[in-house]
Amino acid sequence: MADAPDLYATLGVGRSATDIEVRRRVSSAGTNYAFSLRSAMLSGRQLGCFQQHALQAWEVLSDPAKRREYDATGKVVRSLEDEFVDSFAGGSFRDRVRRGEAERITLNDQIVRQQNKDSQSHTAGFEAWLRSRGEAGVTTYTSDDVIANYGVVKGTYDAVPLPKIKAHTVRCKAAGAPKAVLELGAEALPQSLEWGEVLLSVRYAPINPADLYTIQTGGMYGPSDSVQTPFVAGHDGVAVVVKVGPGVKGLAENDWVVPLKPNLGTWRSLAVLKEKDVMKVPAEVMPLEQCALLREHLTAYRLLEDHSLKPGDAVILNAANSTLCHLLRLRAIAVVSAEPEFEKTALWLRSLGAAEVLLDSGSLKAELDRAKFFSKPRLALDCVGGASAARLVDCLAEGGQLVVYGAMSGKSAQFSWHQWVFQGVQVKGFNVRRWMKEHKKRVPALLESIGKLVSAGKLTTTYTEYELHSEFEEALDHAQDRGKNTKILLKVSDVGITYE
Repeated sequence: MADAPDLYATLGVGRSATDIEVRRRVSSAGTNYAFSLRSAMLSGRQLGCFQQHALQAWEVLSDPAKRREYDATGKVVRSLEDEFVDSFAGGSFRDRVRRGEAERITLNDQIVRQQNKDSQSHTAGFEAWLRSRGEAGVTTYTSDDVIANYGVVKGTYDAVPLPKIKAHTVRCKAAGAPKAVLELGAEALPQSLEWGEVLLSVRYAPINPADLYTIQTGGMYGPSDSVQTPFVAGHDGVAVVVKVGPGVKGLAENDWVVPLKPNLGTWRSLAVLKEKDVMKVPAEVMPLEQCALLREHLTAYRLLEDHSLKPGDAVILNAANSTLCHLLRLRAIAVVSAEPEFEKTALWLRSLGAAEVLLDSGSLKAELDRAKFFSKPRLALDCVGGASAARLVDCLAEGGQLVVYGAMSGKSAQFSWHQWVFQGVQVKGFNVRRWMKEHKKRVPALLESIGKLVSAGKLTTTYTEYELHSEFEEALDHAQDRGKNTKILLKVSDVGITYE
């Protein structure tokens, strides 16, 4: 037990005060304490004696058992649990607990308080509620927020009519092997553009592993980004704005755009999409073909930028080339899957700057030792998953990090508990679309930096073009060839068929 000041005097109530009166005064003290604690944390100041005493009064008198003990003895009972919480994390944990309890009491008492001569007004209760919400209490909603959440009623604006064109479209009918479930056809455009919509002319769209995975699984992508069959295939690409609908503010005709979310169906010649679902990119920042592969460049850039690497550090990666590593003077260890033309692939990767090229089997660590490559990687980049991830982790230095950004094998990344516990490996995931959505203001500067490298020939991705409407089957066959050393692009030269 510990001596304490007069807790009733601290709260400004008499010893005969009812539990309701004490609780209301406690609530007021709790509100003041929460506000003082937040201010102190922001400014780095210590709480004053008054706040400490008010806190103690709050904790004791709000608990019937502790209040009875205090009334009888004049002392504050401290349990072992209280002492432990007070000492944990140097006392900072107790501050977080107290702040949470103060806010809870504030909400419970201030909001539901009935109006009478002894209580505060509804206005005071509402203000207390706003304070308890912090920044969320002063969020401003604009007309754009309302429109984004609820839309605009048809008939209150003038829709923009569209030409009668049937666009070339690749549609997935069901889950299964791509050649069996994909169908190339022609689909008519909507009659008009509605609020917030734009008409896009798709110029290039890649066939990526993520596209094939979505087709094979019948619309799966991320936890909240799946679609139902039938659907138009294609996640990525670059398009040019042809027409803008009512309510469109950030786009104009001839602007270049790329998808901001998956499953927009880029394997088609013309598309009607929402302005909010695409992102404008600077025209001429790089060739259209390379812009269609923008996600590849951004992913590589972000994966290497976030991990405090320095020239000379080793990075081990699968399912990627090493051009950017070479530019940053990082030592790239490229890991490739078993294939009949391994030597040809290894020669190509070394020409891009790879320090070592290994076959993704057995012990990669043993292979590096045999090659006298003793610089242990600090970073491993996994886009394959399964046992491949475990082989990458086995090569990492103590405390190294594995970043998972895909699963081309269709299997989750695997690790042993020894690698977690004894090697101190850190694992995290990365999704470039999520990063782009959360950092839209940073993307233009990053694009400019990448565009300069691409235009100067310092950063390139090898690609092979196929016409969407006449060479799609050949493109699909090439995209599924595991031994290819090129990206596959669907080129759109013919927008479709006009009709009456």
